Amino acid sequence: MKPPTQTPIASRGFYWALVAIVAVFGAVRLGCAWNDLWLDEIWSLRLVQALHSPAEIVTRLWHDNNHPLNSLWLYLLGPGQAEGAYRLLSWFTGTVAVGLAGLIGRRLYLQLHPDEEAGRAQVAGLLTAGLVGGSYFLIHYSSEARGYAPAVGFVFLAVYALGHARERPAGGWAAAYGVACVLGLLSHLVTFQIMLAGLVWSGAVLIKHWTSWRDRWVHLVCWHLGPWVFLGIYYLGFVRKIEIGGGPKLALAEVLGTLAAFSLGFPSGTGVWLALPVFVGVTLLGLGWLWRRDRAAAGFFAVGIFVAPAVGLCSSRFVLLYPRYFIVSAALGLLVVAYVLSRLWHAQRGARVTVTVLLAGFFLGNTLDTLRLVADGRGLYSAALRYVADHSPPGVITVSSDADFRNFTVIDYYKTAVGPRHELRYFSANQPPPGGVQWVFLHRLDESTPVPPATVHDAEGRVYEQFPRPFLHAPLSGWEWYLYRRIDESEQAQVGR
Repeated sequence: MKPPTQTPIASRGFYWALVAIVAVFGAVRLGCAWNDLWLDEIWSLRLVQALHSPAEIVTRLWHDNNHPLNSLWLYLLGPGQAEGAYRLLSWFTGTVAVGLAGLIGRRLYLQLHPDEEAGRAQVAGLLTAGLVGGSYFLIHYSSEARGYAPAVGFVFLAVYALGHARERPAGGWAAAYGVACVLGLLSHLVTFQIMLAGLVWSGAVLIKHWTSWRDRWVHLVCWHLGPWVFLGIYYLGFVRKIEIGGGPKLALAEVLGTLAAFSLGFPSGTGVWLALPVFVGVTLLGLGWLWRRDRAAAGFFAVGIFVAPAVGLCSSRFVLLYPRYFIVSAALGLLVVAYVLSRLWHAQRGARVTVTVLLAGFFLGNTLDTLRLVADGRGLYSAALRYVADHSPPGVITVSSDADFRNFTVIDYYKTAVGPRHELRYFSANQPPPGGVQWVFLHRLDESTPVPPATVHDAEGRVYEQFPRPFLHAPLSGWEWYLYRRIDESEQAQVGR
């Protein structure tokens, strides 16, 4: 049975509503992009600035902080640009992903429920766009100069193209799928998830839909040969040579809980442990409903969300885990969650109250996190350095910290924030200047890390007092800074009295 046709007026209304949703959440993402760069973004900039040609991004820069498509964007822009300019690639692809999510949600509903009113599919599409657009987890990485948002954007393009795979001819969509997979891999290797899911989906569809072996082989070659050949070459020539830059080690349960909390709008802390079973439970419910309608679609999402990342974990030599490594699972999971909510919305009138309450909680929680990202960014690094300058006499300002690489990289990038009347000099805590430094910077990654004390001492017993307020950051990237100024003996005596 073919999906019901839609009137031009109804279809036009859907597209105008989708454009409005994309515009709103595109503006939100843009507002989150104009703040200080954090360590990994600055690190990426420093890495590409040492290159002599764009080709060296994949022939020389074998580092896990190198996401080739994003690195190419940074290389083309060059040094000295505004923070938001470096994030425009992520902003654009992250915003386009919202529109693609709406189209995917509508098309999926039409294919699964061809006998229902077309208006229901439009509701499903707009609801899907709203969830993807409003999720803080996706907003965060759509406003950060790294490869995660481009990967999600190209994954959604691949999903939308794959939705046309049963049509004859589908050559243009097959080409779009191949290009999306290749550009997604160049954005981040997590795109492998959609390639494996797509291959499984094709295998399920071939048996049922295509009657001759020739048609089956033509489908596999046209849709999957190119992306998988590229992945093999890409892996041998680039991925297997990558060196791991390092970072804090997190447990898998904590990583997945954080991902779920900031995808669904749960509060941090105790909400992290509640969010994961809720996200997984609703996703499994949706997969069960999909299974009854279309087993190929259910298998596609099950592989993309759960099986493919498990395969990646078992076969990867990367031992450090972070929520962003599972961003494709979160994005695909939101598509399934949107389908569940749309089915509940149309189930019975009383269920709409429940869906409305759930959506209100989703948008409230994610809005609070987003407002924090707008206010504090990934760290108020330049503001902290200006504060140090404002509370120091003109001349040389000497500083140290509790983590040389992390803090020095950021301090060195924003050192001009102290202004022309000051010169900033950084000293390792192990090699302080005679008499000690004037300022010490302590960093705090998240709420699980203890708050630094009011006073600290250096190796020679000098006292440093914390200034009144920390310089905060929003969750997922960056850190807080606590500033400590050296107290002279006369000041210590006054404090003692």
